[in-house]
Amino acid sequence: MNLPWLPETKLLLIEEERLLFLRLRSNFGGGARVVEQKEYALARPEDLGVAVAAWKNDYRPQLDDLLLLGLPLEVFTIVHFSLPLAAAENLNDAVGYELMRHVPHDLEGLHWGYRCHEEEGRLAVSVTLADRSRVQAYLAVFTAVGLNLSAVFPALFLLAWMVHEPGLYLGGGAGQNEMVLFDGQVVNFQAWENAEGDDAGSAFLSRNLPLAENRGQILEKAFLWSTTAGMVVDLAQLRPLLRTSEINDLPDTLRLDWSEFPYSIDLISPRILRRRRLWLKLEVAAALFLLAALIGQPLAVLAGKHRHLQKLDKKLDVVRLEAAKLSGIRKKNQATISHLETLSELVREQTVTINLLKELTEVIPQDTWLRSLAVRGRKIHLQGTSASATAVVKALEDSPFFEEVHFDSPVVKKGSSETFKIVVVLE
Repeated sequence: MNLPWLPETKLLLIEEERLLFLRLRSNFGGGARVVEQKEYALARPEDLGVAVAAWKNDYRPQLDDLLLLGLPLEVFTIVHFSLPLAAAENLNDAVGYELMRHVPHDLEGLHWGYRCHEEEGRLAVSVTLADRSRVQAYLAVFTAVGLNLSAVFPALFLLAWMVHEPGLYLGGGAGQNEMVLFDGQVVNFQAWENAEGDDAGSAFLSRNLPLAENRGQILEKAFLWSTTAGMVVDLAQLRPLLRTSEINDLPDTLRLDWSEFPYSIDLISPRILRRRRLWLKLEVAAALFLLAALIGQPLAVLAGKHRHLQKLDKKLDVVRLEAAKLSGIRKKNQATISHLETLSELVREQTVTINLLKELTEVIPQDTWLRSLAVRGRKIHLQGTSASATAVVKALEDSPFFEEVHFDSPVVKKGSSETFKIVVVLE
């Protein structure tokens, strides 16, 4: 049983024509189950802000609630790779460097999160990425009404994870089609298309069903989530032997252990969330103890147990002292959190410097020597010698990292070498 002031897990799924809310309640086994559902109509994209404000007014989420936002598949990219076991000692940096080989975008423009486990003597890594600007557009809607989201994730991935049965999962609406192939543990295939027209669903299935079947998993069942009637008919025509199950309304027997879900991007540090909940539990425990003592006091008076009342008063004094200590510790904890956030920002800045050095090493000609490199804001000052200073400028101009490349002083010719000073600006 959840007490009304205790933190809850609240799922919000943004679909083509609705905002679906699922309230989860914690179990004694550590998981959670769906105890309430409600949906808000989204006739236009502008309706999302109105729907979120209405939801907040209806359910009044608390600061420590876990607010999880499910978004369409088109927002996300899933990348899989493996690392040596030794990478576990500095896993965040190792995953970041490996992503540079798999993602043709600047990581600074992406939100990303990862899960990993040991597999055949290596670390199997699954990374979920989302364009930062796309995610920020959704976050702005929630921030406008005073809500802080804990994480974002692909909605159809979570649906498959909650049902936890192998099969094909189809979702979407009239203009948006999504497909996920789930083997009971991981997603092996995903596809999405935004298209309108009477044959859009049939065309989507015709193109992507063979690709899903080529993954080697035997397809016996398809789960239909918020799909149109046309999609059901098209699927029956294309794969008449495939058993289908419509799950527009999730039963409360479904389970979710969020800490095990591998396809999410944390927007608030899990360490900070755990710390918040720990202090809240301590405060609730103190409040319950005080409440029990206050209820016991009149009962003791009625029973004539004056001595027992004196003992309760002493315990109350101890609890008050502990509560005061907890308050002081919480303030120190908040200062620690602020320090950690500052360190996190410094680490992100360091990543830019590492990427810069890597790019310079790759693009500068082999016959060029750098004597100094200085980073001042967005400008980089380079000094060195080369067989051709003009070739150095040309190489820097061709790099997507830099713009506005120019000499900072005249080139000095010394024998077969040219001494140069060059200024570039980071993109």
